[in-house]
Amino acid sequence: MSQDAEDGPEIWINDQRLLQQPTTRAPMDQEEFDAKFLYHRPDHKHSVLVRHTAKFLRRYYRPCTSPKAFISTILSFVPIISWLPKYNFSENLLNDAIGGLTVGVMHVPQGIAYAMLAGVHPVVGLYTSFFPPLFYMMFGTSRHNSIGSFAVVSLMAGVTVNNIHAEYDAQSTVINTNLTDNIQTTATIEAPSPIMIASTLALCVGLIQILMGFLRLEIITTYFSDQVVAGFTTGASMHVFTTQLKDFFGIPHLPKRYGPGNMFLKLYDILSHATDSNIWTVIISVGSLLFLVIGKDYANPWVKRKFNLATQIPFELILVILTTFLSFLFHFHSKLDVKIVSKLPIGMPSPQIPDWSLIPKVLPNAIGIAVVVLAIHISLGKMFAKKLNYKIDPGQELYALGLSSSLSAVFPVYPVSCSLGRTLVNVEAAAIILYVGQWLRTLPMCVLSAIIMFALKGMFKKILDLRTLWPLSKIDFSIWLVSFLATICWDVSEGLAVSIIYALMTTVCRTQWPRWHFLSNLNGTNDFRDAERYQHVEPSKGICIFRFDSPLLFTNVDLFKTCIEKAATRWQNQCPYELDAKDLKVINPKISLVDIKDKHIDIDQICEIPILIRNGSSSCSLKNVSALQQHFIIDCSGFTFVDYMGVNALKEVFTEMRNKHVIVYFAAAKAPVRDLFEASGFYKSVPKCNFYPTIRDAVAIAKKRQYASAAYLLTEISMPHDALEAMIKAHPMD
Repeated sequence: MSQDAEDGPEIWINDQRLLQQPTTRAPMDQEEFDAKFLYHRPDHKHSVLVRHTAKFLRRYYRPCTSPKAFISTILSFVPIISWLPKYNFSENLLNDAIGGLTVGVMHVPQGIAYAMLAGVHPVVGLYTSFFPPLFYMMFGTSRHNSIGSFAVVSLMAGVTVNNIHAEYDAQSTVINTNLTDNIQTTATIEAPSPIMIASTLALCVGLIQILMGFLRLEIITTYFSDQVVAGFTTGASMHVFTTQLKDFFGIPHLPKRYGPGNMFLKLYDILSHATDSNIWTVIISVGSLLFLVIGKDYANPWVKRKFNLATQIPFELILVILTTFLSFLFHFHSKLDVKIVSKLPIGMPSPQIPDWSLIPKVLPNAIGIAVVVLAIHISLGKMFAKKLNYKIDPGQELYALGLSSSLSAVFPVYPVSCSLGRTLVNVEAAAIILYVGQWLRTLPMCVLSAIIMFALKGMFKKILDLRTLWPLSKIDFSIWLVSFLATICWDVSEGLAVSIIYALMTTVCRTQWPRWHFLSNLNGTNDFRDAERYQHVEPSKGICIFRFDSPLLFTNVDLFKTCIEKAATRWQNQCPYELDAKDLKVINPKISLVDIKDKHIDIDQICEIPILIRNGSSSCSLKNVSALQQHFIIDCSGFTFVDYMGVNALKEVFTEMRNKHVIVYFAAAKAPVRDLFEASGFYKSVPKCNFYPTIRDAVAIAKKRQYASAAYLLTEISMPHDALEAMIKAHPMD
């Protein structure tokens, strides 16, 4: 073992140095600290804008720098090229096939059902469960995200289809007048088919996602907090539930409702036409719902425990097969007037070119759908990747989603989102598309409504999150509630926009009205914590430590100054500091002020003779001396960022407190913040010697200065800050 007087003892074991025990260093200000430990700013040859631009463009030209980089980029863009040759067929194929088939049998009835939400023919749900997963298998990086039908996205697509049809219905007749022959002719504008609108919407969603991938905008998902997604999806689920009540009760000829409050208008229509319900449809719907509840919630858990099955019984598919057979056998449609699916075409659909002229009409809704799909997909993908110890590339996932949606748009599909399961989900869908689709023509529509309603049960359980959120965070509680209420009271797309805006506003509010605290030294330690939360603390007479828990921005500078004023007033009232005559030590008249200013002498040499010299006289009373002993320390560790108005606010605080004979210290400021102070000329108004690396340094120096603070107040070399002058510079009057 060796001993170092400066840095402390070193610990050696078997002639190997393990660690060096730190020793308590002497208090120092920020300049001394930086000089001792050789602080230096990063040497950037270019401006911040140039560096960020170069970093952004580097990802685009890097693939062209060498053949190896180009090949690597191509392989990363089509991940199947790299992972398929390494795929372990003997270990994984059977498990993947079972997982895909299990999810597939669930997605077939849900795909048919969700097609109704999208306002298209039920068979389109099968196409949507087949083509997009096929493309995602080639471009995606998640092993467990399987894209296909999703209730909320299907509903948003249906809203777009219905709105465009309503727009064409309002403009369906155009009267043209032939001025030469004075003859009026009527021309009818033919509305595009629902599937054409849905396919064009899917294309537009895919193109938006590809553009987001090119611009690396996956960061947008960070604005979708769990509360925003939960409140929005629960509210959208209420819309989905409401749209299914018509088929659930078999009520014909209900008016279409659009705009704010349309969900409540639909509920009113259903209640006012309840007497028109088809009793047989209601019986089949209730029976289907009970079958799913008993099977999924009770039978499946029991069977899994009893027989240790790895997969669950597909009660949705059993229900579809059973009700289709009973409907065919007892002629539900002709004898009981129960609405059925009717004919489902078999075989693969023919490709069709989307209608490019519809893109401007579907673009606003496409943006909302693209963002919702992205938020759900990335969050689920990251969750599974973390749980199962592999990585996904969010940027590549954007390309995968975009290409899956846009390439599938040449077939009859609607926008897709991810769902839980393997990509092999398309196996079951392909079988039904090619062979057995014709046997589902007698499937009652009310059964599909029951399947959708049961699938929404998990989303409705999200309402129970409010019980957890209320005691944890009132702001998160309000985000959930506002997202939910905005969605059900307005509409799906508009509710999403309101949800995001409100969530962002809460972030602004948190920085605009942050908390502030007094800090105190914990007994026997160098730690400083909230004084209101700890009782075993060491009070420091005449020293106040203040912390502001927020970046110092234009949104909260006025509050910051108000809090400083409140804190100073409360501190002076609660902890008055009076000097005893025997404690009075003042400036040594033999030491010149120049020496003090230049810091050529030790602070202890200043306080020797009990005669206070102020501007060459001895006319300072004890009361005035007491006023000069106050030290106010601002903990800057919470200032992650300070803008121009924040800098001016700190100058004002320093000047005003000095005019009240209070010395202000700035402790624990981060290096980027100090760099900003340097660049903004902050040190012309606030000397660098008022900055300290830690609160401990500031407190130690303040205690050392307590009986000499008059000298430091008199000898500060700085220009007082003029708030009016700073405002004029920022807002020229000419």
